Amino acid sequence: MKIRSQVGMVLNLDKCIGCHTCSITCKNVWTSREGVEYAWFNNVETKPGIGYPNEWENQDKWNGGWKRKKNGKIEPRIGGKLKVLSKIFSNPDLPQIDEYYEP
Repeated sequence: MKIRSQVGMVLNLDKCIGCHTCSITCKNVWTSREGVEYAWFNNVETKPGIGYPNEWENQDKWNGGWKRKKNGKIEPRIGGKLKVLSKIFSNPDLPQIDEYYEP
């Protein structure tokens, strides 16, 4: 059996100088195989702030989270399987490039 694990980092943001060494370290740990050389793994959040992307925690804006149906079952707010599949190539609920900012 292959053992899998996840790693999380907690950093003191009072001492952050914006060098993104934490991002480089994260990428070096997780890009040891082909196909993930250009992936960005670590978005540095400095709370309180506007978030990354802007208002990313706003479930109403991004249509995220869950809703309970009348029969008691829960489903993603974005919809069921068919609705999710219909938005594979064009999803208006996803952030656009303007919602991101360069730190």
